[in-house]
Order: sequence, then C-alpha cells, then structure tokens
Amino acid sequence: MASAIPRRTGDIEQVEQLRLPGMAIAAAASLGAGAVLASTAGVHADHPALARIFIVVAAAQLAAGVLGLFRPSRIACWAIAVANAVAVGGWLLTRIRGIGWIDGLHVRESPQFADTAGASLGAVAFGAAAAAALIGWQHLTTRRTTGVALSALPALAIVALAVPAMLVGGTHVQSQGTPAGSTAGAAASANHDHGDAAATAAAAAAGGGTHVHDAGATADTSAGSGDTATTVDESQPHVHDASAAAAPAATADSTISATATDGTALRSWPRPWDPSQPIDVSGVAGVTQDEEARAAALIKGTLADLPKYTDPTTAVADGYSSIGDAATGSEHYIKSSLIQDGDMLDPAAPESLVYDVSGGQHTLVGAMYIVSSRPLDDPSLTSYAGALMTWHEHNNLCWGIGADGKPKVVGLTDANGNCSRGVKAGGDTPMVHVWISPRACGVFSALEGVGEGNAAVPEAQRTDTCAAVTTHDHGAATPAGSTVPAGTAPGTTAPAGTTATATAAAVPSLAYDPDKPIDLSGVAGVTPKQQAAAENLVAINVVRLPQWSDYKTAEAAGFHSIGDAATGYEHFINWDWINDKVWLDPDHPESLVFQRQADGSKKLVSAMYLLPDTVALTDVPDIGGALMQWHIHDNLCFTTDLVAPQVAGLTRADGSCTAGLRKFPASPMIHVWIVPNACGPFAALEGISAGQVAPGQTQHCDHVHGDGLLG
Repeated sequence: MASAIPRRTGDIEQVEQLRLPGMAIAAAASLGAGAVLASTAGVHADHPALARIFIVVAAAQLAAGVLGLFRPSRIACWAIAVANAVAVGGWLLTRIRGIGWIDGLHVRESPQFADTAGASLGAVAFGAAAAAALIGWQHLTTRRTTGVALSALPALAIVALAVPAMLVGGTHVQSQGTPAGSTAGAAASANHDHGDAAATAAAAAAGGGTHVHDAGATADTSAGSGDTATTVDESQPHVHDASAAAAPAATADSTISATATDGTALRSWPRPWDPSQPIDVSGVAGVTQDEEARAAALIKGTLADLPKYTDPTTAVADGYSSIGDAATGSEHYIKSSLIQDGDMLDPAAPESLVYDVSGGQHTLVGAMYIVSSRPLDDPSLTSYAGALMTWHEHNNLCWGIGADGKPKVVGLTDANGNCSRGVKAGGDTPMVHVWISPRACGVFSALEGVGEGNAAVPEAQRTDTCAAVTTHDHGAATPAGSTVPAGTAPGTTAPAGTTATATAAAVPSLAYDPDKPIDLSGVAGVTPKQQAAAENLVAINVVRLPQWSDYKTAEAAGFHSIGDAATGYEHFINWDWINDKVWLDPDHPESLVFQRQADGSKKLVSAMYLLPDTVALTDVPDIGGALMQWHIHDNLCFTTDLVAPQVAGLTRADGSCTAGLRKFPASPMIHVWIVPNACGPFAALEGISAGQVAPGQTQHCDHVHGDGLLG
C-alpha cells in the first residue's frame, strides 16, 4: 500500500507517496488489453479451442490488472508482465508464421486494428510492469492542483484506444492470410458484408476500397502470368456475391456436387487440372470462401516457385535426396529437415518434389507437402482447404539407409504391419500433393494404388482420387462421370457434351519392359487402383528382388532348389516362409526362379510368391484384378527330405503320390517377372509347370504386355 504525507507550499499542496513507478499505467493497460482480447473471443466461436484460449488469456490480463490497481506489489507487477508477454508473444507469432497446433491460428494472419491495438496495450502493460518490478518501491513527491490530474491522462489514452478496438474486434473476424512463405494470394476473411449491390457500388465509387468476390467468376491466375494475388485488407468494406450462398455439407460421394440453398447448382470436385488454364476451385459444396482462397493461393504459389527445381541436380544441391522409387515411374525427392521445421504448405520450401521419370527423363510434375506429426483429421489440416483437400499418409513403407547415407524405401510392411527389411517410419506425417502438370483427378490428387496411402475418411469420400474412370494413363485418367470417344488420346479431357463411351482399347498399351517405368494400362476391366497396385508390385520387385541374384546368397538365407533345373527354370524355395504372415515381399519371397544360361550359370528372372496353404485359390487377395491370375500346383510329388524336398514325379489319376513320395498342401502362388516375358509380368510357366487356375478360369496370357518382347 502507498502512504501519503501532505505538505503545503504556497497555493500548491505537495504529497509524498511510496509508489511502484509505472504500476498504475501497467494495470490500466493490462485491463484494456484484456478487454480487447475478450471482445474478439466470440467471433472465433467456429474454433472452440481458440475461443477458450482467448478467454483464458484475457481473464489473466484482466485479473492481473485488477490486482495491480487494488493490491500493488512486485508480485502483481510480475503477474501483469507474464500475462501480457504471453498475449503479445502469441500475437507476434501468428503475424509472422502462424501456430500450427492451434485450430484457427495455423495460417499467418495480417495485422488488423483491433488485434494490433490489443497487442500494443499488452506491450505497454508488459514494459511498465517489468520496469516497476525491477525499480521497486520509491518515495515520490507529486503536486495536487485544482486542475485535471496529469496522472489521469495515460488512463484516458488507454480508454480511447481500447474502446474503439473492442467495438471493431467484437464484430470482425481476423483474416486468415496466405501461408508463411507463400508468394501468392491472401485469403479473404469470414466476416463478409452481404449488403445490396447499390451500396457496394457506391462505396467503390467513393474510393472506399470495396472489393467483390463473385463465385461465378474465375480470376486470371494462369501459370506463367507473373501476377501475384492482392492481399485483402479486411479493415476495408467488402462484399461477396450473394450467388455464393452457404453450401450444404459435402456428400459421401468421392465427386462432390450439390445444390445451394438458393437452388444454384454447385460444381463437382475433383475436377481435371490443367495448369495452362485459370485456377478454378470455386463453387464446391461445403467449401468456405476462406478455404477456397487459401487453396487457390497455394496452387498459384506452387506454380510460381516450384519450377526452380526443374533440374534434379538443383534439388540435390539444395538438400533434397531421392527415396529410390524411380522404378514406379514417379520419383520422390525429400528434404527431411523441412518436415519438422514448423512451416506448413510453403511453396518456397516444399518438403518433397515429385518427378516423372518416363522415357529416361526427369520431369518435375508436382510438390508433395508434408507436415509434422499430427492426426490426419487435425483441424489445422481439415480447415485449410476443407473438402478440396484429402490429406493422406503412408504407414506401410519400410525405410533403410542408402549408399548416399539418405533414407530410402526398401519395401512394404507385411500383413501384420512389420518390416522384414528396414524399419517402419514416418507414417504419422500427413501429406498432400499439388501438381504443376495436368492431372485428371484434380490438382490435389494422390497417386494411385499403393501410392495413394491412407486417409482419415472412407474411400468413397476421398476427393484426391478418381473413384471411377473409363480410361487411365498414369494419373491422366478421365474423372468419374466423364466419357470420351473411342480412339481419344490418353489424358485428353472429355469436351463438354461428349457422350461416346471409351473402351480399354482407346488407351495405347505398352509391352512390359522392366528397364522402363512400369505401365500396365490397356486391360479391359482393370480399375485404375488395381492397375496402380499391380504396377507398384512389379516395380518394387524390379528394384528389390536382385538382392537374390546370386543363388548362393539365397541358399545361405535358407532357400533350397527343388531339383527342376532340367526344365530350364530352377525354383529355390524357402519352406519356412510359406506359412508365415509375410506376403508379396521381395525382401522375403517364398520362392525364387532362376533360368539356366548357355554357360551353365543361373540368372534370377522371377519371384514366385506363395500364400499360406490355408488360403484357398478362390480366396486370394484381389490386387491387380484381371492383370494377376493366381494358380496352384496340386499334382506334384516331392521327396520326403525334411530340409530340401525335391520334385520327383506327378500324382496318379486319383491324386495320390507313389510310395516314398509325398504331396504338399496346395498354396496359391503367382510369379512376378523382373525380365520380359511373353505373357506379361505375372505369367505362369507353360505346360505342366503352369499349374491349375481357379474353377471356371482358363490359363491367362497377357499378350497386351508381353507380345513382341521375346520374339
């Protein structure tokens, strides 16, 4: 408590008091800052966690201010200093880069009047309180006059700043701006004036800075324009065209379409993406103006910034390294240090680059943005672009260290989620693509098959895949519902009004060549997902299976020849691996196939994967659809050697073996060839070695991907 001793000198009464210099100003400023912050909490009701944070911090500022006014002490000083330091520090962080773990603050915001005034008062409170605490109690002499006390002026100034800020802050939502590091576009605020058009026009004519968003118009944001979207100043009046009425929730269909409340037809999503055309993410059900603006800004920023990595050597020089997946046709380069750096969706520093490696050339086709560890349904992700983006993760990859000391994908996990080689890592880091090349499944589409990863929503609700297509050409597929005339070049977008139905023959097929990116298109009835899964299976075998090229290495790992070299192909089987829980893993194959060479050597040509003998041929997994035909061998008789049984004959008419031989339970199996084969990459051997297929099937030869290779 301050003590006062009055003294009179002439007409002026002097009062000597014991004070904490600056305490009153600190307390008043803290009260003002807390009041401003509390006034803005209500407009963040769509982010409950953020609103609660605002309320807690504001309550701390108000309580510390009251304590400082009525119970001045050094403890009160430090309470004011701490409460306001937290508030000001949070404000600064949201204006510099955003706070990724708080829903509603994950994107950098532009300073506005209300928040800037509140932060300024907080800074004054912090400075004055810290100074008072450090200086301590002082004996001060002041003059008491009949005029206005000068000591009231700081309080009046605080009130003059706080009251207008409270009025503005209570009726205005903070702008969610462009992500940190983005070179394009700021997002509009959720606080929109839907006034009449006449008032808008009048304000514009008066130079009031009004801007109009028309959902029916598309901005000229084509690639290469060189323009940068103008940041919206949310302190100026602006309206959004009433035609962009609030959209209903997205349907459970993978192609989002609906009708607005005013009867306006909303447009489908995903849409074919062509970077040479204006960016158009408008009119999608359930997508807000802010989400739409952020999505467009991210696309434009990626188109502008990503081409600096057109040459992979430039990327490598900047710290990126390949994960070793070029055999799939798409090669990812990752800069691991960017994943945990706190930046999110920064076109200037993408965590991963995607190159197409067709034709022996590396062509930069997109970015793969990866965020730090968090759930796929974290609000910082789902609220960024809403239904326009489906974030996914890859939790089935096994990683090792390559010769360059960098992480490499070395395989996939087994049925139990375990790695037979390498370690499972990085599965909890969500990611999303942004393509700078044409993409018929959309600008944010995932790869297909194994490459599409896992999402938080059911398959039917994913907006980063094409649920159904009529043609397919490695991502340039025709979206669901589109039809193209027969003979149309693959990847061509169906023109409006086209009704002719496409056929599988419309997609040019390529013979299987393991020395080139795997392309198994052109088979009728095979979905894009089945094709992609089959291609990935072949590609990972082309990359990983050669570790067994020396049959002595295989023998050392437990493989034994079954003694069939006289057929021209010799099978080595690891009998202990047949009934385990590892399937279709080139690091853990049940059987290896070697072809005898003219000089007597053995050349590894294929894996022969066997499922457990408890799996019926009718219950094999549907991975590649019509591309993959499983078979069994139920007519072979083996020796009774417990370690290395060998084929010694065929079964009798009744299916039994002669004395001294035994028949093993039939295990479904399939080959994956890493050399050209006349009947494609999954072909069985011919003749007796072809085995038996499921009832009702005939032995399949995939001429589409085999003809002309063995001539």
